[in-house]
Amino acid sequence: LRIRMVLELYGTPEENEKKRQVVEDLGIDVRFLGKAVKVHHKFAVIDAGGALDRVITGSANWSLSSYKNYNENILFFTQEHEVTSRYQFEFNRLWSASKEFGISKNYPEVAVPRAQDQADIEIYFNSPKTIDPSSNEPSNITEQIVRLIKGAKHDLQIATTRIRLQPVMEALLASAQRGVKTQIVISQDDFRQLGPRAKYLMNNPNIQLRIKFYNLNVGAYITYQMHNKFMIVDGETLFTGSFNWSDSSENGHIENVVVLKGAAAQQVLPSYKNEFADIWDMGRTEYAPLLQSLKQGQHPECAIPQMALTQPEIRQLLNYGSNCK
Repeated sequence: LRIRMVLELYGTPEENEKKRQVVEDLGIDVRFLGKAVKVHHKFAVIDAGGALDRVITGSANWSLSSYKNYNENILFFTQEHEVTSRYQFEFNRLWSASKEFGISKNYPEVAVPRAQDQADIEIYFNSPKTIDPSSNEPSNITEQIVRLIKGAKHDLQIATTRIRLQPVMEALLASAQRGVKTQIVISQDDFRQLGPRAKYLMNNPNIQLRIKFYNLNVGAYITYQMHNKFMIVDGETLFTGSFNWSDSSENGHIENVVVLKGAAAQQVLPSYKNEFADIWDMGRTEYAPLLQSLKQGQHPECAIPQMALTQPEIRQLLNYGSNCK
């Protein structure tokens, strides 16, 4: 196999060089962007233009912590030629903008296969404004989230690490005010700065917000992240990808998202609905016993079972676990 990889990494320069060299020594041609922006993609294109072309994409970092501890999702596309074409174009754009690491393998460029647009699949990247300023391709992912929220008729289910985009929060509140029932799960990381956003996410009865919580030391939010970034609209449309719902992701990261509708959505929505249901009810039966044990001083550890809790429930736990602050 001829394998090319854009491998950014975020350790020290020495750590990054060592890891890249390990991959390069496997016979993989490695490049890295080496700019201030963060390559947050997690995708691969396999055999583009072949009889069995495939694309892998989603929220999951390719790491052991993501595999073992995080809530993640991955999509596998097989012979979805528009998907292959779009992702191959994105890879080629990123590859051209990146720096060679080690010795170039001089692998031939992979041509972008021709494909017709599929009405039930939409794909968006925000890389044009970051690595190709001359591009006329739309590159605002936030606008796509807002568009889908505004188009919701009766319900939204959202599982995303954080919600820090002002246009998205405004759209969620407006949709709740017109009667759209919304369930949201965010990760423990986002609990720390929730106060200024409470008026959007917590002050309407049509919005239910829960936080995946797992440590009374609120700053210890990495171990079991709720790392999904997906939204189900009216039980019919799926939005998912690598994009964290934050200004830094929109303006300082290189990201991709997919919107699936119609027949394409129906192939995967059962799995996403099950995932959301599992996260929404995570550890709920363990809350009351934990609270009681904290009141009685019988739970000295900061780590707790993974739970999807409301802000008031978390505040109660923190009142009795103050030694972990």
